[in-house]
Amino acid sequence: MQDQSFPRSAMDALLAPKSIALVGVSDRPNSYGHALDRMVSQGGFSGQIMRVNPRMAAGSQGRIVPSLGDLSDTPEHVVLSVATARVEASVDDALSLGTRALTVFSECPDATMRDRIGSKVRAAGAVLCGPNSMGFHNLLLGLRVTPFPVPLDLKPGGIGLIAQSGSILGALMNNDRRLRFSQTISTGSETVTSAADYLRWMVNRPETRCIGLFLETVRDPNAFIAAMEVAASRDLPVVILKVGRSALGARMAISHTGALVGDDDVFRALVRRLGGHMATSIDEMAAMLALFEQGRRPTASGIASVHDSGGERELMADMAEDHNLTYAALSPDTKAEIRSVLEPGISVDNPLDAWGTGQGAQKTYTRSLSAMMADKEVGTGLYVLNWRANYFLHDMHARAMVDAFEKTDKPLAAVSNYSRSNDSALAEHFADLGIPLISGMQNAMAAVRALHEHRTVSPFRPPSAPLPCADLWEQKLCCREWIGEAEGYALFNEYGILCPAHDLAKSKEDAIEIARRIGCAVVLKTAQPGVSHKSNNGGVVVDLSTTEAIAKAYDDLTARFSGEVLVAEMVSSGSEWSLGVINDPDFGPAVRVAPGGLLVDLLNESALLMAPFSSDEARAAINALQASKLLAGYRGGTVLNVQSLAQTAACLSRLAWDMRDTLAEIEINPVIVGTQTTIAVDAVIRARQSS
Repeated sequence: MQDQSFPRSAMDALLAPKSIALVGVSDRPNSYGHALDRMVSQGGFSGQIMRVNPRMAAGSQGRIVPSLGDLSDTPEHVVLSVATARVEASVDDALSLGTRALTVFSECPDATMRDRIGSKVRAAGAVLCGPNSMGFHNLLLGLRVTPFPVPLDLKPGGIGLIAQSGSILGALMNNDRRLRFSQTISTGSETVTSAADYLRWMVNRPETRCIGLFLETVRDPNAFIAAMEVAASRDLPVVILKVGRSALGARMAISHTGALVGDDDVFRALVRRLGGHMATSIDEMAAMLALFEQGRRPTASGIASVHDSGGERELMADMAEDHNLTYAALSPDTKAEIRSVLEPGISVDNPLDAWGTGQGAQKTYTRSLSAMMADKEVGTGLYVLNWRANYFLHDMHARAMVDAFEKTDKPLAAVSNYSRSNDSALAEHFADLGIPLISGMQNAMAAVRALHEHRTVSPFRPPSAPLPCADLWEQKLCCREWIGEAEGYALFNEYGILCPAHDLAKSKEDAIEIARRIGCAVVLKTAQPGVSHKSNNGGVVVDLSTTEAIAKAYDDLTARFSGEVLVAEMVSSGSEWSLGVINDPDFGPAVRVAPGGLLVDLLNESALLMAPFSSDEARAAINALQASKLLAGYRGGTVLNVQSLAQTAACLSRLAWDMRDTLAEIEINPVIVGTQTTIAVDAVIRARQSS
């Protein structure tokens, strides 16, 4: 056996190997081993291919060897197409050679065995695709490591695809040629190498223009975040289709935030913060990838589209509004240019139905669309028909589309109104020219929205030292579950969150004296540990301004609840909002900003931001809510200080981040937003429990 050094990374050896050994090749038709050999041999891979099968070795004239130990060279990558019972021994044989990468197709359902294999592979400094993987394709190298046949003549491009479901990979590669992939990977059980590792490798590849991820779970959250940060820094769009939603509310949530915010909500907030894009279906993901691969970026927020139907034009306008997309207001010069080529009686609009009698239609569509694309208010253009092959009018429209595409450097796509239009042949023709053809208006609108939302993001959770008080508070709250409201106010004050004047009363006389010191109307609340929703449980009495009222409220509360009573300043002027923190076990704390008080259950609207964040980020998120009108003098109301609410949310996010190892949930409902300040008039806090 010859020694071979491996100066390249193990991930290169896995996904772009110079040599590969196929263990379990077969001459039996329709077997995994037979399909694997065909895919690797006929895909155009120029590297060294070695084959292993003890049954076939004798009559193969040296083409096949009985075992890995009989190879004359050490392969960079070993593919195991063997039964589960033989997998572990085969892994041992491959690692003993010094191979750096393995692929395992077998499911290997025994978790203990998978753990043993994983430990061995990691100890050797190697990587592993699978087990239970459908393999991978590196189309740029012509390498197809899979036992499932796919077309061998697929054209490569700049889309990377990572799928935790091999069927998704098969669906996209077998059924349509409009997507041009660089590499596609079925990750399998990710015993060693995770989706985050594949993402990081793709991000660093020069051919990558965008990446699609189909995820059931994120097995390495920190590595995932790091890879997404690198993608953002290189302006590489990442489109994610995530399945498997579950509610954090089932985890003993005590707050509205804990009950309403689920794992999926946190993940979406994380992806948004990292500059990625969420798709809701396979079709949406494919549309987004097709549009992003074009590589062009909009220079303005407006869109433009041309049609051959008035009704479908109106439908597109409705859908644009549903997706928060705005049709550009065309300049007088643009309108004049369009009018010069339209037939008499056709209105110059955006969206534009340019069809008349069909006279000179190619010139009409080319010049109309080109004029639109040249308008400074237009960022993205769409050519919308029910595109279909072998139709002379659509051949004409295709020529017009290509002419207009060559005259602009802005994003421009073809769109079929109906997703089942017979547009595959035209889509492949357009893809050769760098023009995406998207099937279905909804898919197109989702893709354009993602394109227009794509932006450069600031570094995620930049390193900064916790506030000096954080260590003291962590020690103070260690091993406790409930944190009282008065103590919560003290913690809030350390982080710049304003709270009402308050104190704890152990007696009726204490309550009366505290109210006297406060000097205005007060609120009395039970401080009994474990009572989270005090108002709902009759644990709050408000607007007490006389000694008699305070004494009566104190007696009532102490008769029904145990412990001390909190006496706090009555804060009544302003708009009620709520701020909540949920500490996700995988991705850390997120802050929910929403209408508060009675509105928290009435209005199903909120913004969720990953902590920590700036007041500017918070303000932008608040302003995007319909409820922000309540702060802006709605219908003649008082204009309130939205910036103070944003600053309070940012302060809470810093607290949540500093105390992420200690606190599980925080709820402030309500915070009162006034003309000058925002004041937290509640504090529900639960600490994390040691596992």
